Amino acid sequence: MSFKKGYIINDKYDIKHFIDSFTYCETYSAKNLKDSKLVNVSIYNASKISRDDLDMDGNLKEISFLNLGISGLPVLIDHGEFNYDLEKFRYIITKFISGESALDRIKRVGPLSDIEAVSIIEKVTNICDSLHKSKPPILLNGLSLDNIMFDLSSGSEEIMLRNLINLRNFESSFKFNHIDGVSPFLISTESFNNVFTPKSDQFNIGALLFNLIEGIPPWFVEKHTNLNNSEEVDVFLDKRNTPLNFLNNQDDHLKNIITKSLDSNSDNRFDSLDSMLKYMNRETLLEKQSTNPVKKYKKLGNGFDDIGGMDSLKELLKTKVLDVLNKPEHFKKYGVTVPNGMLLYGPPGCGKTFISEKFCEEAGYNFFLIKPSDLSSIYVSGGEEKIGNLFKQAEQNSPSVICFDEVDAVMPKRTEGSHQSISSRVNEFLAQINKCSERGIFVIATTNKPDLIDDAILRTGRLEIQLYVGPPDFEARKSMFEIFLNKRYSEIDLDYNKLSNLTENLVSSDIDFIVNKAAHAAAIADKRISNKIIEDIIKTFKPSVSKTIIDSYNQAHKDFVNEDNNTKTEKPSIGFKKNRN
Repeated sequence: MSFKKGYIINDKYDIKHFIDSFTYCETYSAKNLKDSKLVNVSIYNASKISRDDLDMDGNLKEISFLNLGISGLPVLIDHGEFNYDLEKFRYIITKFISGESALDRIKRVGPLSDIEAVSIIEKVTNICDSLHKSKPPILLNGLSLDNIMFDLSSGSEEIMLRNLINLRNFESSFKFNHIDGVSPFLISTESFNNVFTPKSDQFNIGALLFNLIEGIPPWFVEKHTNLNNSEEVDVFLDKRNTPLNFLNNQDDHLKNIITKSLDSNSDNRFDSLDSMLKYMNRETLLEKQSTNPVKKYKKLGNGFDDIGGMDSLKELLKTKVLDVLNKPEHFKKYGVTVPNGMLLYGPPGCGKTFISEKFCEEAGYNFFLIKPSDLSSIYVSGGEEKIGNLFKQAEQNSPSVICFDEVDAVMPKRTEGSHQSISSRVNEFLAQINKCSERGIFVIATTNKPDLIDDAILRTGRLEIQLYVGPPDFEARKSMFEIFLNKRYSEIDLDYNKLSNLTENLVSSDIDFIVNKAAHAAAIADKRISNKIIEDIIKTFKPSVSKTIIDSYNQAHKDFVNEDNNTKTEKPSIGFKKNRN
C-alpha cells in the first residue's frame, strides 16, 4: 500500500482506507473535504501507465467511459493528478461503493446458487450490452470477478463494475498482453490472437457465470502456463476442445448456455448478448451443442500494415494474388485463372504464419488455421475425413483462407513404404484443393522443410505460387522495432537504425522476443524502454536460428527453385531480402 490513512490529495480528498490493488492501480476510500461525503479513489502511477491507456488528450480512457453515464458503471465525480515522493500520480474520484466484490463473496460463502449467479450475470450482461450499443461501441476486453461489486450504498444491493482499465472502443487497437488483472481462464480463445469482438465479451461473461456457480474458472488447472511460450499456450487452448467439467449439480439448461458461450469457435456462440439473455431468462430453451473441432477466426487486424518491411513481398502478394482474388471477372476476361493456393517456406521464426493471417486480413476473408495435431497423427486414420469436413466448412463460410501450418507434417512426401493413412490423406487433400478457388477457398501452406512436401501438391493448379520468406533485411528489422515499440512505454528518441544494425541475421521472432524482454527489464527498473536497455538485451541474446542454419536455408532455397542449374522457373524468389536484379 503506497498511501497511508490521512494523506490528502490536492487539499481535496482525505484517504481513509485501502481497498484493493491491481497491476497499475490502487483503490481507496476517501472523504471529500468539500462536503465530507465518502468517495472511491483510484490512483495510478503515471510512469506505469501504458500509452494505450491514454486518449488523444493524454487523459485516462477510463474517464471518457465513465462520462457516458451508463447504469452499472461508477459515477464520475472528479479526476486529476498530483505528486508524491518525487513521483507523479493520476487519480479518478467516483461515487462511493459500499460492499464486497463477487470474488470476495465466493471466498466467503463458496460457489453461488444458480439463481443468484444468473441474476448477477444478467445485470453484468445488460451493462455490457449497453456498452456494445454505445456510439462508438465499447468492448469489455476482460472482466474479472474482482471487477464486479455488490453496492449497498443505496440501501439495496446493486451490481456495479469497477476499475475499467481494459475497456476500449471497438475500433481501437488492443492486444492480449494489454489485459490487466484478468485470469487467462476467463479470456476468449480468439483474444490470444489479439482478436477482440462482442463475442469475445460473451465468452468472458460465460466464463464468469461458470466461475460463480463452480467456484473456479472453466478448464481450470493449478499448473501455471507461460503465456509467452506459444507451445504452452497451444496446450492451454487445446484443453478447451474437451468437455467442461461441472463439479456441482447444475441445471442442464444452464450448462448448455455456458457451453455455447464458451465455444472456441466464436461463430458457434450466441448471435448477440440479447439472444444470450433470452436463454438465461428461459424465454427459449437451448439444446446441447455439438463440439466443432475446426477453429475459424475472423481477424480484425490491420492487414499488411502490421508487417514490418517486406515491401516487395507485399506488392507481389497484392498484384499476383489479391487483385486476382478480388476481381475474378476482370482477370477472367484476359484468361487469367484465379489461383488456388501458395506455399510460404523458409527458416523458422521468420513470420510465415503471421504473414498468412495478415494476407487474410488484407483480403477480408475468413481464416482457418490448421496445425498437424488438428488432423491427427500420420499413423492414425481419419485425417482424410477431417480434411473433407474442413473444406466443406470453409466453402460454407467463403470467401475463406485455409492455412496449413507445418504442411510437411500434414502432407508429407509419399514413398513406396508410406503408411496407407498418409497416402489416403494426401490424395484427399489433392482432390479438395483442385479448383478450390471456384468454391471461394484459397489455401496457404507454411513449412520450414519444403523438400519433405509431396511433389504433387506443388504442381500448377494446386499450391502454384511458392514464396521464400527469409530473415528480415535492414528496413524490415527497423520497421519491426518501430511496430513492436509503438505503443509501449518507451523513450521518444529511440534509434531504430542502430537497433536494426545490431540485429543482422536475427529472425522476426527474435526481434519480438528482444522487445518483450527489454520491456520487462524496463518495467522492473520502473523506467521507459531505452536504446541502452534494448542494446544490453541484444548483447546477451543468443539467436534462435544460427547463421549456419540460415545459410543452409538460403542454399536449400536455391536448390528448390533450380537456380544452380540455371533452369527457368516460375517460382518467385522473394521474401524479406531484396530481389536480385
